[in-house]
Amino acid sequence: MTLPRKIAAVASATILALGVAACSDNNDNNNGGSGGGSSQSAKDHPKIKVVASTAIWGDIAKEVAKGHDNVEVETILDNTKEDPHEYEPTAQDLAKLQGADFVVANGAGYDSWLTDHADAKSHVITAAGDGHGGGQTGGHDHGAPGAEGHDHGAAGAEGHDHGAAGENPHVWFDMAAVEHLADHFAEHLHEKDSSIPATADSVKEKLGKFSERLKALPERNVITTESIVEDALRVSKLTDITPEGFKKAVAQESEPSAADVAEAVRIVRSGLADALITNQQAQTPAAQQLVDAAKSKGMKLVNVNETPDQGSDYFAYMDKFISELENATK
Repeated sequence: MTLPRKIAAVASATILALGVAACSDNNDNNNGGSGGGSSQSAKDHPKIKVVASTAIWGDIAKEVAKGHDNVEVETILDNTKEDPHEYEPTAQDLAKLQGADFVVANGAGYDSWLTDHADAKSHVITAAGDGHGGGQTGGHDHGAPGAEGHDHGAAGAEGHDHGAAGENPHVWFDMAAVEHLADHFAEHLHEKDSSIPATADSVKEKLGKFSERLKALPERNVITTESIVEDALRVSKLTDITPEGFKKAVAQESEPSAADVAEAVRIVRSGLADALITNQQAQTPAAQQLVDAAKSKGMKLVNVNETPDQGSDYFAYMDKFISELENATK
């Protein structure tokens, strides 16, 4: 409203000063400075930036932070067209790492294309530790003395190049490893924002149901084109009868020998296996031979991609996989 002309100049000056002060207060509030309720809210709920390597780890991070809009989770690889094993990040991908509070990833060299480029101030949390198998969880401040986890490339570092010693990097099928990562991530989020629970109860509840369903599967034989579901099979009563030579070659990212492929095809055609588990997102010529043999035999196929379908998420992806296993092994 325009001031009446009869108001003294001193009054105008006083009001102007008050207006400047008010603007200053508003700016302080908008910038998270001390002031009224808005600044307190910003201080209590700081913006937290999270970058995840693949949709799987992004989905888990989102579930942990569910209901807390101040946690922003950005996923680098969120489609089934790219094989995470072979992915080459773009400059745009790497730019997303700038200012990230957390980088959530698989580990075990699976997504080192991202973790190796993490900002020095980012806390990297990975599901796979050195040797995997025990659900170890990384997480570290790069280069910090005595930091939890490791410096990439250091001797004895937690995490390694995919395929080393036949290591299976697909740890999202290891419910214990996923639970450990989720709790670890929740703990660190809680340290930044105390309104976020320090434990990932929602994630653990869902994982618990998956584990129970896997344990309830009947005793059946399956054959696989690669190791992607190895950890899931381990907790079930299913037996993987894939020839060892075939499995070892695939784990080392090489083509199995002609003899190993022939033996695997023989097992499929003989009817010794009840289902073939394959990964179309990382299909090889040897794997395709098994798929063709299984289709000719009328064997049930269970396909598992490296990442969820577009519009899906990790939890729906796991539910679908277990449902297909349940149907294939009835």
